Amino acid sequence: MNMPVPYGVQSIVPAADVGVPSRADAPGLRVRPAIVADAEWLAEVSQASFARHLHDYLTSAQPGVGRFWEVVLAHPESFPGRCFLVADDQDGRRLGFADLTRVEPGLAHLSYICVVEAARGRGVARELLRAYARAHPDLRAMRLDVFADNAPARALYDRLGFAADSTTTWWVADLALGGVAPAADVRFDGLHAARAWLDTYGFGELTVVAGDATHVLGRPSPGVLRCFDPATLRRPAVVAAVVRAFPGIDRVLVMTPGEDAPPSAVGPLRAVNRSLRMSTTEIRARLELP
Repeated sequence: MNMPVPYGVQSIVPAADVGVPSRADAPGLRVRPAIVADAEWLAEVSQASFARHLHDYLTSAQPGVGRFWEVVLAHPESFPGRCFLVADDQDGRRLGFADLTRVEPGLAHLSYICVVEAARGRGVARELLRAYARAHPDLRAMRLDVFADNAPARALYDRLGFAADSTTTWWVADLALGGVAPAADVRFDGLHAARAWLDTYGFGELTVVAGDATHVLGRPSPGVLRCFDPATLRRPAVVAAVVRAFPGIDRVLVMTPGEDAPPSAVGPLRAVNRSLRMSTTEIRARLELP
């Protein structure tokens, strides 16, 4: 699935580093691996962290993502390289979580870091990252994607030495396919699985073969079709065939580098979001770790 997938950490974080005590700026805080029992809470916190107008475009904001995380957290061995940490206070209340992936030796990608509103400003996010860095002594660099208008997150990342490398714009079109006949030479690969994913989790992925072209499409929510390749927007007959198979789809989403909209033959595009790819090679120093 093309989503920031939460993975278990049991096979990744050494036992000696599970349950890491806090520093003085986060008194009483402990960081531990996420477990299956955390899944619904993780879903609630992540959903609450996103602006409501973006929910339809985010797999992690769908009602079934908790069930998805339950499966993933129960089978961490199937998802090597991903680390999911939870921060608790001294009374066992969950304050925040982080989701990171070891991309290559020395480099990690931060997919999520979320802190409940009541615990913000107490160093929770920093301690989650310190716990990960301590468990991965080879870590030297980190990258992430952040919404351009997320000022609190960007302030944290600035303090940690992150700098923007590129901008991605999220474009949405209300489908305007009147009079477009669905392509006749379309085949759906894995259609049963795509429908099952959508019914179970509220999101999924679909592979569409039209003639000699293969289109990998996302379903971040029931009403939205994500086109990973902007060229799909120039194939209205293919999109019409997908809508015929999934009549609930009424919008398309495409993400492209920069700020120029790609050509679209399925409806006028409007920008709904911009995200920044950021990175740092100073993460250990900024976290005050050797």
